[in-house]
Amino acid sequence: MAALGVAGAGIVVGHWLAYAIGTPHAPARDELLRSTGHGYLPYATQVALLAGAVGLVGLFLTRLSRRGTRGSFAGDVARLTAVQSGAFVAMEVGERLLSGASLHDLTLGPLLAIGLGVQLVLAVAGALTLRLTERAAEVAELLGQPGFPFAPSLVAATTLAPAVMPMRPALLAARSRAPPSLP
Repeated sequence: MAALGVAGAGIVVGHWLAYAIGTPHAPARDELLRSTGHGYLPYATQVALLAGAVGLVGLFLTRLSRRGTRGSFAGDVARLTAVQSGAFVAMEVGERLLSGASLHDLTLGPLLAIGLGVQLVLAVAGALTLRLTERAAEVAELLGQPGFPFAPSLVAATTLAPAVMPMRPALLAARSRAPPSLP
């Protein structure tokens, strides 16, 4: 699941980067994006980046609880490259067909090659991000072990908190669930 979120983020970020590299002049790039059916891209970017972040949090929590399987870096790069590159090509063709733009510039211009190269680079970065997220969960779990030197376990920290900051009975009694009354 995390890999799908990372792939989605890579697809849309790669889309932007491919157009930025292929058409560095901003007004010309904006016109090209508009004429080739990319009006949805800002919204898709927000959704994909959110999906990527949620996927990484999910991966961290899954690995922290020692559930799930660990894939290989090379396998992640291969899967992310295949998904991202396939989706990039499909999106470009679909955008042009829906907007009535020609496929001619896509097949003869540098955009397709640039986009596929960018997707490969982002797939490597995505696979690295997945590995680093798994490592962070492993470190967090190690730090939470009762026997780990110089690092209190989460259980010890939660049991010490009431002793360090005792609640006064008067404060507990003063709490109310009702909204405050108006004068």
